Amino acid sequence: MQEMRIAIIIIVILFQFQIINGQEDTFPNISNNKLYGVLIDGIPEKDTIVELKKDGILLGKGAVAISKYGVSNLKVGYWKEYSEYGTLKMEGNYKLGSYISCCTSGQCRSFYYYRSGLWKIYDENGELKYELTFEPTELHIDTTCMRGDKLLFGIIKEIPFKYKIDLTSDKIFELQRIENWTPLNGKIFFN
Repeated sequence: MQEMRIAIIIIVILFQFQIINGQEDTFPNISNNKLYGVLIDGIPEKDTIVELKKDGILLGKGAVAISKYGVSNLKVGYWKEYSEYGTLKMEGNYKLGSYISCCTSGQCRSFYYYRSGLWKIYDENGELKYELTFEPTELHIDTTCMRGDKLLFGIIKEIPFKYKIDLTSDKIFELQRIENWTPLNGKIFFN
């Protein structure tokens, strides 16, 4: 009987160890799990249109996700982004993604946005320069959980032939970055 109790305790400890290390799919008790409602193809249940300005100059216009706590800074849906001089810089769609971390109260879900689908990129004069497709791709992210997690992020997987000479790897690297999120070698880095 004593051996049975020890075996049960060991099983419970191993079960809890799985929870701490990123096995979130089978456990519904993740804080912030439905922060933006049910995401359907990366789109939250609620959003609102905003304009981002700096010194009176329009830098972007599109929707941001609304959480159960209010308006966020997470871009979703169709966006137009402008240079600091007011010329159109790029336009396309954003989606929401999430990943699991281990927080002080247990597992918690963190959200981010990424480019998805066809994006049009313009030069400094507002003339169309590139049309590129960002494909949602599963990448690894190191988190506070032992094995990290996987997430979707928009990657340029194919370069149209007409851009092969002009579109350098450095430019692709920059286009795929979003704020401090950098995809590289199958992983996402936050710096």
